[in-house]
Amino acid sequence: MALGLPNTTNPRALTMDKFEEIGRRIDAEMERLRRYVDEEIAPETERRTASFLRDVSGKLDEFATKLEGRMSRRTPPPPEDPKP
Repeated sequence: MALGLPNTTNPRALTMDKFEEIGRRIDAEMERLRRYVDEEIAPETERRTASFLRDVSGKLDEFATKLEGRMSRRTPPPPEDPKP
């Protein structure tokens, strides 16, 4: 048997060759999937995440302003120092 050619006389070798081919195909598909995620999905997801974070940041700023307003209305002013 020449190297690199499947051994068709030995059923175990044929099974191993098929197993190795399946492994190569899986590796190729995983690489293709990784590239797709990196090139197609990730940029859109990152853009949407950045937009979401900006929206949330604005809402948090508004909420912080409201809380500060509530606190200032509830907190009595500090007492004035008596003058001698």
